[in-house]
Amino acid sequence: MTKAQGLKGTRDFYPKEMNELNAIFNIWKAAARRFNYSEFDGPMLEPAELWTLKSGSEIPEQMYSFKDKSNKEIAVRPELTPTLARMVAAKQKELQKPIKWFSIARCWRYEAPQSGRLREFFQLNVDCLGTESMKADAEVIATAVEIMKSFNCTENDFYVRLNNRKLITALILGAGVKKASLKDVSRILDKKDKLSEKDFMLALKDLGLKQDVIDNLIAMLNSEISSIKPDKLDEDGKKGYNELMELIGYLNAYGIFKYCKIDFTIMRGFDYYTSTVFEVFDKSGEFRAIAGGGRYDDLVKDFGGEKCPGVGYGMGDVVLSLFLKKLNKFPESKQEVDYYIAPVNEDVMKQAIDIAGKLRKNADVEIDITGKNLKKQFDYANSINAKKIVIVGEKDLKENKVTIRDMKTGKEEKVNLNSL
Repeated sequence: MTKAQGLKGTRDFYPKEMNELNAIFNIWKAAARRFNYSEFDGPMLEPAELWTLKSGSEIPEQMYSFKDKSNKEIAVRPELTPTLARMVAAKQKELQKPIKWFSIARCWRYEAPQSGRLREFFQLNVDCLGTESMKADAEVIATAVEIMKSFNCTENDFYVRLNNRKLITALILGAGVKKASLKDVSRILDKKDKLSEKDFMLALKDLGLKQDVIDNLIAMLNSEISSIKPDKLDEDGKKGYNELMELIGYLNAYGIFKYCKIDFTIMRGFDYYTSTVFEVFDKSGEFRAIAGGGRYDDLVKDFGGEKCPGVGYGMGDVVLSLFLKKLNKFPESKQEVDYYIAPVNEDVMKQAIDIAGKLRKNADVEIDITGKNLKKQFDYANSINAKKIVIVGEKDLKENKVTIRDMKTGKEEKVNLNSL
């Protein structure tokens, strides 16, 4: 008989792993709700064109897709932003702005499993739609920093790399790159961290760029924002520069610019980003991006709605878990139970079940269902982190009482059943 195995790049979540996952989810949700973001979700299956339209080349190549019985091309969602845009477009006139939503989505991408990257993963999405103001960009970035701080991470552990699509496009063109090569150059710049210096230079040369243009690009990538002369930029470049400077001002107001760094290599691979782009990285540089996102002002319109600018990001659980475990900052994930009901014998079992039922109105309760002796019940209660044990014995019941032991202090007291 063949032993059944899970699919490559997927995970089994036994209770221990599920507790760890929920520990991450709880912090994600709490941080988003502190900024008054509301939870939403969309379907796992969508028309494949939702991602082939505006997601660039990488995502469509990685999608799990198939034709259904009506011969329609269907995809298992590889990420959630296009679904969000479709949902907003469908009920745009009914939604109060700003639209501040978050979701924890299970996503799928067919790619080579490696450290920090699996084919199945959970991703937090935090998005704000309905305004072009850089205040929204700052708030969205602030939620990401808040999440990292909630995991007890400091500015020594992580940072946010910022850029602006309009500005970097103007700078690339200003370096001598032709418009026809803009997308290919942008793609290589976005992969700079993954390439050696030699391979990076070769990739640019393979595009047919002259050495002086390559030198200009390298100088631009190594420059500081303070060295940019806005009057030398085209109109889009000036707008991008002003947006970035405005964003920096708001990030300073939040007190979080100390976590940020302007980085002209940050491009983000999705074609739908129009302005701000950012990624959260570990300071050691050991891991892939912990989170990434940006501003997408045209996506809702692209999916049939009216123009509705938006900004948001995704944060995956896989890289985040590796990062937190390396720092020994993974959140407490121990499951506890308030009461363990320990009947001393079968004769008091029905009364014990009744007591458990009453306590469950306000507490988490487990009762012995295997017939263990009292010592083994105590050992088991300790193993499941029970806070208190309710010992149900015949003598106590005759006095309408039970004995409750506090597992932390070892103290016992007799309690009247009517007061439970």
